Amino acid sequence: MREPSQSLASGLIDTNVFIHAYANDAHTSECRRFLVAVEQGRVEAHLEPMVLHELSYALPRYIKQITRDQLAAYMLMVLKWAGVRGERDLMADAVHRWHATRGLSFVDAFLAARASRDNGSVFTKNIQELRGQGMDVPDPLPG
Repeated sequence: MREPSQSLASGLIDTNVFIHAYANDAHTSECRRFLVAVEQGRVEAHLEPMVLHELSYALPRYIKQITRDQLAAYMLMVLKWAGVRGERDLMADAVHRWHATRGLSFVDAFLAARASRDNGSVFTKNIQELRGQGMDVPDPLPG
C-alpha cells in the first residue's frame, strides 16, 4: 500500500461525496469541505467516468430543480477543479455529447468520446444514436 503524500492527500472520489455535499445530513459539511479542498487543489482526487455517469442520474434525485443544462455545467466545472485528476478531456467530451444530444445516455456519450479519441468503432445495437455521434458502428456486428 502506497503512503499518501505528507503535503497533499490523494485518492479516488466516489459519487456519494457529491451527493452528501448537496444533502442535509451528518456528512454534508465534511463533504462540502472536502470538495472545496479538491476545487482549490489542496487535495487530489481521481475522478472516474463511472462517477460522472452516476452523477448524471443520481444528482437530479437530490437536487429536484436541477436541469440537464445546469448538471452538465456542474460536471464540466468539476472537471476543471485544480485537484481533479483523470482523463479530463475525454470526460469533458462525453459531458458535451451527453448534454448536446437529448436521449443519448451518458454511457453512449462516453463510448462515442472514447471511440472518437482512439479512432475506433463502437460495437452496439444503439446504431442510430452512435452513428449520430459520427462513430463507426458495424452493423451487423462482426464475427
